[in-house]
Amino acid sequence: MKFLLVLKVCSALHGNCLPENHIGVFDSWYGCARQGTVETLGILDSMDPGLINEKKLFVAFSCQITNET
Repeated sequence: MKFLLVLKVCSALHGNCLPENHIGVFDSWYGCARQGTVETLGILDSMDPGLINEKKLFVAFSCQITNET
């Protein structure tokens, strides 16, 4: 079984999200969940803190079962 890491940046203020980004395929749930956490921090670190606070931005991720290799 393989897992597709899917990320999206969302606004808690506006209640919407940017389109999903497919990051990669992982051999385990653990690998996907761990990388999702790492990617989330990287995305937040690359954004302007003022914009994050103003728009109440957050990064959501999920690990979805896939047939991709």
